Amino acid sequence: MGSDKSEKILINKNCIDMLISGLKNIKISSREKSIKKEAEKMLNLIEEELYKRNISLKQKILEKMKETKSTDPNMNANLYILYRNLDSGQISEEQALELFKMYVKMEPYDRTI
Repeated sequence: MGSDKSEKILINKNCIDMLISGLKNIKISSREKSIKKEAEKMLNLIEEELYKRNISLKQKILEKMKETKSTDPNMNANLYILYRNLDSGQISEEQALELFKMYVKMEPYDRTI
């Protein structure tokens, strides 16, 4: 579920809020440790996904740069140029997002040996 390669879906924020509220209720009202632990685990998963969605594009690019620094120098260089162009305003956020998605999709096929 934490992988970037997993499929994403859109869910109404009210539904997410109701899920979080329900899990917190279960965690508080349950007497069984296993149920409390499972509710806590689900809450952590939801919060982690929400955090990932809320980080900026610049931060995502920087994280991917760090990830590819030693494994894929070409990808790292492309991401660095993308970051600098976005940071300086030479390209829009939408253009940068499209390029970032393209680079990430090409990554498995573009490794140098």
